[in-house]
Amino acid sequence: MIHTSIRFSLAALLLSVTLPAAAEAITGIHVSGIGEVRVVPDMARLTLEVRREGTDAAALKSELDEVTARVLELARELDIAERHVTAAAVNIYPRYRPRPQDQEPVPDGVIASRTIEVTVEQLDVLAQLINGALERGANGVGGVQLDASNRPELEHEALDLAIDDAVQEARRMAERFEVELGPLKDASASTHQVEPLMRMSAMAEADRGRQSFAPGEMTIRRDVQATFGIRR
Repeated sequence: MIHTSIRFSLAALLLSVTLPAAAEAITGIHVSGIGEVRVVPDMARLTLEVRREGTDAAALKSELDEVTARVLELARELDIAERHVTAAAVNIYPRYRPRPQDQEPVPDGVIASRTIEVTVEQLDVLAQLINGALERGANGVGGVQLDASNRPELEHEALDLAIDDAVQEARRMAERFEVELGPLKDASASTHQVEPLMRMSAMAEADRGRQSFAPGEMTIRRDVQATFGIRR
């Protein structure tokens, strides 16, 4: 009986503990706003890829170093600042001979690779950089990401447009529901960017034999979600 009483007492104690109250749901008029700014890109970021295969790791590294030196020299000739060119360390890993699935893979050499990241502030030299790097031994271009040098200002402009859109939507809803729009109770914002991204094959075909290209337009978008109170 003593043990039973203790168990009942513990159960009663646990039941008497008050659980934390659930977060109060925010009520009111919930709206979203979108702000978009279109701009012609004036800069680009790209990654050049250098890759070699063989049996002598030291020789392969030396060849990658030579290609990298030629690409860096090309960047200087195009007046690309050194701070905008980053050559990663050389990666060397085994190369395996193809074998049936039930057999252990057998290494038959090594693969050496390196990437060179470049920021181009003058798009009129972008084609020269890509073609020149390929001619000097680079194997390919991972992708060209176009951008705007004044992105912070454009994002602020897009945010202002998104806020205006959300406020106007809230006012329209309040008017149609015949209530008075109250103060802002909650808000959040996010960024969505629609940017031209050109692959190596497209760049190679588009820029072969010519020195410029049309970058088109990019869209910088901000989204806003907001909740306003209601005055009845």
